[in-house]
Amino acid sequence: MFQAVYNLGKETAEGESQKQTIESCVRCHHPIGHSAGETDLPLDDEKGGVVCDFCHSVRATTGIGNAPYILSPGNAAEMEGGIKYGPFDDCPDTIHKNQFSELHTRSEFCGGCHDVSHAGNDLPIEQTYTEWRQGPYNTGDPETSVHCQDCHMRQRPGFPSTGSTERPDNPGFASPEIMGGKNRPHIWTHYFVGGSAVHISLPPNSEAQPQMAIDRLKNAATLEVHVNSNVKKGGLLQFKVDVKNTGAGHYLPTGLTELRQMWLEVSITDSAGSVLFNRGNVDSKGNIDPEALIYHTVFGNEKGEPTIHVWEATHIISDYRVPPKGKKVEQFAFLIPEDIKPPLKIKAVLNYRSAPQYLVNDLLGEKAIKLPIINMTELTKEVSL
Repeated sequence: MFQAVYNLGKETAEGESQKQTIESCVRCHHPIGHSAGETDLPLDDEKGGVVCDFCHSVRATTGIGNAPYILSPGNAAEMEGGIKYGPFDDCPDTIHKNQFSELHTRSEFCGGCHDVSHAGNDLPIEQTYTEWRQGPYNTGDPETSVHCQDCHMRQRPGFPSTGSTERPDNPGFASPEIMGGKNRPHIWTHYFVGGSAVHISLPPNSEAQPQMAIDRLKNAATLEVHVNSNVKKGGLLQFKVDVKNTGAGHYLPTGLTELRQMWLEVSITDSAGSVLFNRGNVDSKGNIDPEALIYHTVFGNEKGEPTIHVWEATHIISDYRVPPKGKKVEQFAFLIPEDIKPPLKIKAVLNYRSAPQYLVNDLLGEKAIKLPIINMTELTKEVSL
């Protein structure tokens, strides 16, 4: 999917500003290829994607955002492993040397690639790190702050490890005992699960990751439904739905939020199950009801028109998302028929999809897959008349 978007950008970007922005994508998506001066996609497995050696060859950064990493890789041609950087200060030197790096234990490491600005006009495109830094999980106290790694590198099958769940230690060996590895009370997991429930990685993690993404999404938010009093036949049913971000240390959704789709589906049924009201349903082609409340960002181009092509973006038209430990309150009204069969049931569902289905179809053609729609959470409330 990334390669398809990148190639589209290479073909359609106009002017130096747009071209710089699309070309900068490979700095994080294919950092080894970029470091080697190879940016034409697809790249081979050795230079494409983010691999172990890249992250553990980062010895410093020059700041936050747009890939400010400083690399000290080894030299395989000379059989020189170099120094690998990580969270432990007592790893044995075997194939390569090891060095403790405080950077690898903090959100600032993740902020190198998870804050992105337009290369030409500095428009914030992705602000996941900044959302964390300005949010409640960053207390400023090393003892109480919850860093990116504390959720995303503690998760493993059966343990979603979000802000609303326990995040237990993961005891074990970071390297084989035969090579001098130590049995530690906690080693960081490397599934790096976000919100994508699509098979995107290689074995052995590819089978586990989709379900882990679903588990993470299902422990990220909650809903509450509040109904006004004095509800009667022929009257107006007024109610509110609170959408709460209870588990994410950043906004919901985050990342490339012009593509991410988190939306509220609300329906009302009578005692026979007949649907009286529905907003937010999905049609047979995978398109979301245009009346739905969608939590996302809308970018505008230089003509003031909405665009999902980030290289064209010059400003933000709207940004409607749920901040960490925050909420959005949505209001609804429904005129109750006189001949209604009570009780009524209000059902609210919070859904998530990684991108619009039409976009996947357009970009991938015959190779397009149907993106899963994840029910993050739902709530049903009965209303007596």
